[in-house]
Amino acid sequence: MNDIDPKIIAALVSAVVTVFMFVASTIAKSIWDKHFHNFKLNADHKYEQRKKIKGAISKHKVRLMDSAESLNHRLWNFSDNCDKRWHKLREGKAIRDLYYLESFSYRFLSFFAWCRKIEKEMIYLDSTISDSDDLELIKYLKTFPQIFCDTAIFDGYEYDTSHATDHFFKDDFLHMVDALITSEGVITYSEFKEKSDSAEYSQMINYIDGVSDDKTCLKWHSLSLFHFVLMSFLNKFGYDFQQTSENKLKLLSGKIPENILTANLSKILERNHLHKTSEIRSVLKVVQGA
Repeated sequence: MNDIDPKIIAALVSAVVTVFMFVASTIAKSIWDKHFHNFKLNADHKYEQRKKIKGAISKHKVRLMDSAESLNHRLWNFSDNCDKRWHKLREGKAIRDLYYLESFSYRFLSFFAWCRKIEKEMIYLDSTISDSDDLELIKYLKTFPQIFCDTAIFDGYEYDTSHATDHFFKDDFLHMVDALITSEGVITYSEFKEKSDSAEYSQMINYIDGVSDDKTCLKWHSLSLFHFVLMSFLNKFGYDFQQTSENKLKLLSGKIPENILTANLSKILERNHLHKTSEIRSVLKVVQGA
């Protein structure tokens, strides 16, 4: 054993090390390639999904913001003029003869139709991996109908949830909204007027007609809270001229009755993870009189 040439030993050790390094590097490369491939697939998937989500939102965002602005103006007007009963059905008058009520119904439904249009565009997309701004917008779209369809807004009050008295059953609500949607977008007010007296929209018309002119009913409180959430939405995503200053928010809050449903709205917003956004916090602060 002592007679083995050191050069041979060195050559054997070198060969073993070379073989070991080759095997180790091959295994390491295989593991790296597998993980890198999975990482790349995942990264590409997220990129493509986010790109499609952003495209679906961008496609209709301008019209969504325009309809939100139009509804916002009407809700401001309604806050000032609810007691004038312009929103009430009148005996002997067809809905098409009652501009205020008819246009109010259209503005309300068309806004939700644009919300729904965007949601339909994203039905096969994984919105959970949206970027932060897009995800926040999606949360708003999910929250808006809940203010009118989720009876949790009336928790703590005696309310018969089996009858759509001061809320809408979700499927009935979506049916009305879907009736305004076309392949190109949403029907115009002129097109709406041609069929506003159909049974399809009667629930919406009756809902607005049912708001008490003294602003004490549950419908009023739901509608008012929705208005504040809508303004926070415009403050976040709208143009600067569509936004509402804190002073104007306080002005509105100061001239309407204290909202008895505010705590329940806070729970719905928290459930939808909207309660921590700066725009929502500002609005809730005003509504709560903090």
